[in-house]
Amino acid sequence: MVHHRLAETAMTRLLLAIDEHWPTRPECAWVLLGPDGQPLSEGHSAPRHWPAADECTVVLTGAQCLWLDVLLPRGARRDLPRLLSYALEDRLLKDPDTQHLTLTHRRPADDGERDIAGVLVISRERLRAILSQFAAIGREPRRVVAELQTAPVDQAGWHLSLSASSAVLRTSLASGLALDRDVLIPLLSAQAASARAANTAPAQLDLHQAPGGPASDLTTLESDSGLSLRPAAPYLWWQGNTQAASNLLHGEFAGRGQQTAWFGKLRMPLALAASAMLVWLLATVGEVLWQGHIQAGLESRIERVYRSTFPNGPVVAPAAQMRQQLNIERARHGLLRDDDALALLAQVAEALGTDATDGIVALRYEEGRLDMTLSGPAGRRAEAMIGLLTSRGLLANLRQESGTTHLLLRRENPQ
Repeated sequence: MVHHRLAETAMTRLLLAIDEHWPTRPECAWVLLGPDGQPLSEGHSAPRHWPAADECTVVLTGAQCLWLDVLLPRGARRDLPRLLSYALEDRLLKDPDTQHLTLTHRRPADDGERDIAGVLVISRERLRAILSQFAAIGREPRRVVAELQTAPVDQAGWHLSLSASSAVLRTSLASGLALDRDVLIPLLSAQAASARAANTAPAQLDLHQAPGGPASDLTTLESDSGLSLRPAAPYLWWQGNTQAASNLLHGEFAGRGQQTAWFGKLRMPLALAASAMLVWLLATVGEVLWQGHIQAGLESRIERVYRSTFPNGPVVAPAAQMRQQLNIERARHGLLRDDDALALLAQVAEALGTDATDGIVALRYEEGRLDMTLSGPAGRRAEAMIGLLTSRGLLANLRQESGTTHLLLRRENPQ
């Protein structure tokens, strides 16, 4: 059954409470949180009834994870997996290599030479099976955390959180223990006895019970454990700080869920960049089309001028034909053509400036082509002035022979 509270928002997180029977029993408790961390909807159902969300977080309930403190020698970070496996060899029933280990905290030990490290332990096979099932249904989580870390706790004392399927005892900010609900009282009593032996027993135990959960024999629990029970806020599994809890998705399990999360963060910047690129592309295409329109207009105007000036001549390349006719008229009137040697030499001298003095060693002009031999500053500057000559409608080529620079220049024929 699903209870809806608020309307759909832009950013949502789906929290899923996965117990040790999932996915054999596919139903699980879930809560859809809005950007303010408040529930938009909640329920208990199979995956096909889960609501859509921007990201997904899995909370592994009960004893699927084990939270241990181990002593580690101080070493390089790259040695941490090996050191953890070695430290856990006598603490686990199975080979540490079959377990996925997640470091939760690390602090100096009293001897000053070692560290006390908190480690979350879960079967690799179990975590792999969970992630494979989520991948199959298209709901790859961004985070997988342990209820041992998200259950209520503070620095004042012990907290016991009871839900329909799990019992979590938090004895400090850096410790948590899953207790079997069927034997809750003897297990809690044993924990209290151990704490009294170490002179670390709390003055009282805060009890958090989930709404609608099975009733507990509080009188027997209090008398057998020797702890003073104090009713505390109801246990709502989704209220824990899942963002601050250690993410089990690292190492071999750091897959597409995290990549998708990074992409989600970059989605808006990428969309803005794509929009800007599209605007730039459209502007560039528009400018090219406009320049093409202007060029077509100029060519059309040149053709009209040529036809009106030379009505009986064929029109092939109006600009080149008009320049050719202009050069013919200049020659008839004793004026320089624009491809004469002196006209070309004037362009080079203007481009070279003062470097032209004593820089032109030899000249040869033939059929509109001026071949110059340059030396000194003029030869060194020749390559730099090619662009300037080209912008003036000249074709310039350079070649090196026997330590001298040869510049071949001619007037470009406009098309």
